[in-house]
Amino acid sequence: MRATRSNIAHVFHEERGYTLPEILTSITIMSIILTIGIIVLLALLERWRVEAAADQFAADLRLAHTRATEQLTDWRVVFMHDGTPLSRCSSADYCMVKLKIPYGAGDPTPALDDGTPQVRRELPDRTKIKDVTFDPDCSHGDPNAVVPPSYCGSGAAQNGATRTLEFNSNGTVRTLRPGQSGTVVISSEDGNLTCPVVFNAPTSRIKIGDISYQ
Repeated sequence: MRATRSNIAHVFHEERGYTLPEILTSITIMSIILTIGIIVLLALLERWRVEAAADQFAADLRLAHTRATEQLTDWRVVFMHDGTPLSRCSSADYCMVKLKIPYGAGDPTPALDDGTPQVRRELPDRTKIKDVTFDPDCSHGDPNAVVPPSYCGSGAAQNGATRTLEFNSNGTVRTLRPGQSGTVVISSEDGNLTCPVVFNAPTSRIKIGDISYQ
């Protein structure tokens, strides 16, 4: 019996616990790993939000195009007030509206279709429309000219141009001012993460570009 107790005491005598420096080191390492994980997760969430916002905006552009061709009248996607009575959409990120009849250059100011409510659209939280660049027809009719050169209307967003895309019943798309093809940049709330949505006027081709950090 004494031998058994002696063996047990010998085993416990040779075992030792963690020292305070070892515990603090382990806690520090785990804290660093946790912090890195949270930073990566937040970055991924921000990226996913911007991607979702760009997907939503591009989908609505395509929807406006489909409605215009199917209903044989023009649809507008407005994301800056252009004088049209859009009181219901004044606080929205952008708005989709239907015109009574197709609208062409030089025509009188078009009237909205009273029977179709203005569609308010909000982008996901912490995302916004950061910038708009319209190309004053620098594509020269090239159906493959998706992204216009930077010198083609690069100052459009700064000169007070109306930020309205109009999808016509003949399948084309145009901006009311100052040109045709262009890019709408969707970004995170701080503007650091951006994703362009580019469109080509002659073909109504809409494409989501690559996400990038500013």
